[in-house]
This record gives sequence, C-alpha cells and structure tokens, in this order.
Amino acid sequence: MTVLLPFVINAGLNFVLGLFIAFFLGPAEFGRYAIGAAIVVLINTALLDWLKLSAVRFYSLKTRETQPEIRATLDVLVAGISVSLCGLLVIAIAVGIDFRLPAMLLAASVLGGIGAGLFDYHGAIARARFLDAAYARLVIVKNVMALILMVGGAWLTKDPTVVLLGGLLSVAISLLAVRRSLADAPLSLAAGRKDLAWTFAAYALPLVIGNAIYSLIPLLNRSLLANAHGFAEAGYFSLASDMGLRLFGTLGATLEIVLLREVIRLDETRGRRAAQKRIAKNIVVVLMVALPIVTGFWMVLPAFERLVVPASFQGRFSTYMALLLPGFVAITIFHAALYPVFLLGKRTAITTFAAVLGLAVNLALVAGFAPSSAPTVYAVAQSAAFLAVLVVTGVAALRTLPVPPSLRDCACVVLAVGLMIAALWPLYGLFAAPIELALQVTLGMAVYGATLLACDVMHCRRGLLFWWSTRRIGRS
Repeated sequence: MTVLLPFVINAGLNFVLGLFIAFFLGPAEFGRYAIGAAIVVLINTALLDWLKLSAVRFYSLKTRETQPEIRATLDVLVAGISVSLCGLLVIAIAVGIDFRLPAMLLAASVLGGIGAGLFDYHGAIARARFLDAAYARLVIVKNVMALILMVGGAWLTKDPTVVLLGGLLSVAISLLAVRRSLADAPLSLAAGRKDLAWTFAAYALPLVIGNAIYSLIPLLNRSLLANAHGFAEAGYFSLASDMGLRLFGTLGATLEIVLLREVIRLDETRGRRAAQKRIAKNIVVVLMVALPIVTGFWMVLPAFERLVVPASFQGRFSTYMALLLPGFVAITIFHAALYPVFLLGKRTAITTFAAVLGLAVNLALVAGFAPSSAPTVYAVAQSAAFLAVLVVTGVAALRTLPVPPSLRDCACVVLAVGLMIAALWPLYGLFAAPIELALQVTLGMAVYGATLLACDVMHCRRGLLFWWSTRRIGRS
C-alpha cells in the first residue's frame, strides 16, 4: 500500500532531523528551538486541527460528489483562521506584548503552526479521497525539504528562528507539489455554509480540547524546566521528548491511517457493529506493533545513544528518554487503537476528560516534586499524564465495544516482548555500539517474530503459509 511509504520515510527523516538540529544548535539553542517547536504544535492543534478531524469524518469520495459544500466550507474556514492568526500576530508584535520570547522566534513559531495546520488538513483531504500517491508526495517532499532547509539553517546560522522558518518553507513547497491533485472548486466565500461550520465545531471541539492539552503538556514542561534549570537542561529534555513524540507520533498516525479507513468503510457498508468488531481486532494489531518497538528501543538505547546522539547530549538523553518512553507508547496506543472508538460513535467528550485528568496529574507531580528535586521529574510527570489518558480512555473504549480484543493474542504479544527482553539483556555493553545495535535489532526481531508465529497471533502463521503456497503455485 502506497500510504505506508510515507511512514517509513517520515519516521526515518524526522529521527535524523532532530538529531542534526540538536548537533548544530547545541543544548541551549536547541532548548529555545524546542519551545518554539512546541508552540507550533500547540497553535496547529488548538486552532486548526479541528478542520483536519472534520475532513477525516465528513469528507469522502462520496460526499465530494454529492455534497461539495463540505469541502467548500472547510476551505473557507482554513483560509479564514490562517489569515486571522496572521493579523493577530502583527497586532501583538506592533503593540509590544511581552511573551518572554524574541519577537522573531514567536512569529516563526506562529507561522509554523499555521503551516503545520495546512499540511495536516491537506493530508487529511488526500487520505479521505484515497489519493495515496498524492499523500506520499506531500509527506516525502515536506520531509526532504525540511531536512535540507532546517538542518542547513541550523548549520549556517545556529539560530532557532531560522530553523523554524525552514520548516515553514518546507511545508509551503510540499503543498505546491500537490495543489492540483487535491483541488476541488476554487475558494469561494459564498460556497461556505454556517450550519456546516457549526456541525464541524460541535463534532471536533471535545477532540480539539483534548489534543490541545496533550500538546500543552510538553510545552509546559520544557518551559518550566528552562525557567528552573536553564535552557541547556531544557534542551536535553527536549531532544528526547521531540524525538520520541516524532517517532511514536508518526507510528500512531500511520497505524491510524491504515486501520481507520477500513473501520469507516465497514461502518458505511456493513453497519456500526461490524466496524466496532474491526476496532477490537485492530487493538491487537496496534499492540503487536507498538509494544515491541518501544521495548526494543529501550533495550538498544545505550548503544543508540553512543552511536548517533550528539556528544553534548549523551548521558542526559538516555536518562530522559527511558523515563519518557512509557508515556510515548501510551499515547500511541490511545491514538491508533482507542481513538477510533470515540470517533466512530461521536462520543468525544471522554477524550477531553482524559486530557484534563492527564494535565492535572502532570501539574500535581511537577508542583509536588520539581522545586526540590532533579529535573527528571518533568519526564516522569509527562509519562504519568499520558498513562492516565490511556487508562481512562481504555476503560471507556472496552466498555463500548461489543466484543473485547482477543485476550489470548494480547497475552501472546506480551510473552513475545518478554522473551525479546530476555534475549537482548545479556548483550548490554559487550560490543562496540554499531555491532551491539545491529545484534540487538536482529536478535530482537527474530525472537519476537518467531514467538508470534509459534503462537499464531492474529492467524499470522496461517496467513504466512497461505501466502507461501500462493507464491509457489504462481511460480509453477
């Protein structure tokens, strides 16, 4: 499937992107860049993400032909919010409002948030119309240009503002690359409908509030950490946080893209119960992918750090990353496995409650322990917040589904992860970093895959035998 190609490229380039930017900026300037990048995410999530969510739910190949006013209303809203944000930014700078950030860094962050929103919206349009090639082109062009422009800016100027502007320019180039493929009718204010705009807002508002809080938590933690321990310490924390959020955010988004489209198709063709049964099966699929990735990354973290993390971040990076990983996998499972339950049933208020609870957990831990303890408490607080979200939404989702995910398959996945840990543990520190990392990845994949096949999780052994038999018949 063409839609899987962007995941491989996006995950790889985002991983490399963060490392190179950190290498050229250094801990202190990377700390400033990370605060700006968190503002980008918050602006996108709080003010533009609701249009992406509405496009995913209400726009499709069918409605494109029968209800063109849906796309027209979405386009008008995107344009209006983007122009309004630019106007507010100009007014804020003109009157001299103090945001405790340099004006150019703030401007680059806000404009970057608008660009990220436009990128996500057009990505949702491509997915809704099953334009996998256009979606792949959008993601690939954006990531390649970001690698060139953002890393180049960090190398040449050592200025976080230039790096953020490079990201904005990469989005603009990617949108130009797909504008013809994704276009419907020309933008027209008269074609937009207020009643549809209210429908979109009423549907997406609870999700937007929840997602905005999820974006606020990392921004809050790195800002408080910078105030308490300096921008360099915020840079150490932010490199681990950004890389984890990029990797597992991409993983969750890609699993959602691949799995959600089938759920929506079943809901339209075979009814709600069939779609909910598919979600229950998809939970096992998400666990099969997410648990070994997070566990494997934790196991190879020392070798990974020695091999690829900039020297000025080593030691601090692995400390923060190990504490942040439980939260990353929790939010991945929520988005890819549980979020479709609430999306399908339009019962999104629970996600808002879970987000508020997560923020409260984060603030309680920070307020209770941070003033007199090590800076690592911010990482513990962030993971605890995301784990609280997973627990609340998991209980609510499992109560909604007509059938639970296969407990046998879930237990086998946990067993496979446990055996992988047992196999990799003796390799710690025995070899040079490249050899150790290669051995750990190879052995871990072999043990995990063999266990899944032995247990026939999700009938994978039967499917593999069928594929092999079909291939042999095709050759004969």
